[in-house]
Amino acid sequence: MTASTPAGEAVRPTLRVRDLIPAYLEYARSAASAPASHRPELWRTRYLDRHPEVFATLDRDHAWSVPPELATVLSRLAGADVDLTARSAALRADLPTAVPAVSHALGWSGDADPVECVVMVGLHRANGWAESLDGRFALFLAVEELDGTDDGRMLVRHEVAHVVHDRLAAIRDWPEHGVANTLLTEGLATEVSAELTPGRGDEAYLWFGRPGHRPWLDECRRRWPEILGRITADLETVDPRHHAAYFLMRDSPLGDLPKRCGYLVGLEVVRQLRTEHPLSKIATWGLDEVRDRVRRALADLVARV
Repeated sequence: MTASTPAGEAVRPTLRVRDLIPAYLEYARSAASAPASHRPELWRTRYLDRHPEVFATLDRDHAWSVPPELATVLSRLAGADVDLTARSAALRADLPTAVPAVSHALGWSGDADPVECVVMVGLHRANGWAESLDGRFALFLAVEELDGTDDGRMLVRHEVAHVVHDRLAAIRDWPEHGVANTLLTEGLATEVSAELTPGRGDEAYLWFGRPGHRPWLDECRRRWPEILGRITADLETVDPRHHAAYFLMRDSPLGDLPKRCGYLVGLEVVRQLRTEHPLSKIATWGLDEVRDRVRRALADLVARV
């Protein structure tokens, strides 16, 4: 039985954590006494196979079970059990604070619907991300790339914002490579993380505290008219090639813009929108309205250059 909420008391979002660390530690214990050549098979049987509901989603292209770099990454992870366990504990301790804070910032009550979070050991590819699990976005946190520092907490809040945004507007159904909707989703998540971890520069919020990115921000500002012009021209595109030019780290065949400059544009778009609309309203817009609002916000930014 679930207790009723007293009248006038806000409903707090609930949290469900799927902790994959015990399964990883079982793999690590087996791998410690096995030849290195046996580690990939143990990784699959002692770790991936213990959580089929998670890896059925992540391993669609065998990117987790048989990637080319698997043996190398498993050697890199060997012996890190104590550190990974401590990182996991720090992240799990932060989640009960992060989820309600983000939910409040975006005006989501939770509706007795828990936010799913998967705490896991990954392959040193990504630190955190939002991805579909059981038909809606869940939060994935890879402890080998994250810890309990302010930078880690900033990243957690950014990714929780994507999950909550999905609950409000079903963004999982939006075009994966749509330039307009990615500007809105990434800009919104970055603005939320900035508001909840104040006192840092924009480069910290856009790169999750990684040092050395002030020159990147300066280049984006210097080339701002060019960046705005290009992204305005490509706003309606939904293909991977155009998307990569603004949101990925790899080189783009479409030119030499600063990598991930779309994140800065998205942040400025949301700040422009916020002059007229609260974040809680922006987070509820459907795809057609997002495209229209982003187009108008970009035009306002261009007019101010």
